Amino acid sequence: MSNCCSPSHERKQLSVHSCFERGRTTRGLPPLAIAGERVTTSYGLWAAFSLRLEADSLCEIRFTASTCTTLIAYCQALVELIQGRRRDEARESGSRFLIDRLPGVPMAKHDRATLAAAAFQAALAATNKPPETGETK
Repeated sequence: MSNCCSPSHERKQLSVHSCFERGRTTRGLPPLAIAGERVTTSYGLWAAFSLRLEADSLCEIRFTASTCTTLIAYCQALVELIQGRRRDEARESGSRFLIDRLPGVPMAKHDRATLAAAAFQAALAATNKPPETGETK
């Protein structure tokens, strides 16, 4: 098994435009083995994350999301800020974490950070589930 990427603990400079551009490409990658439930808003936006763990570190994070520029930017920012960190560190990454680190988003669209954070937390919750064996009793 390959070594997990090391986290970058320094504060990354992110912009909505750069995160959207990178996220537009990465959101189409196939999901990883640990997949969280898809989280949907009442007005139709949705997001889902999938993960690869190695020694309790989030070595790879992927997402898929509806076609909202701000939502894609927040999801990509979350990937860039959290990938390589331990699960316990990642649990603290809520919407305020994203809003504070991705400046320039109008307040009216901060709900996209809440959606991205909830979808990511759903993927983290999936890491606590026992693996399915395919056996029936």
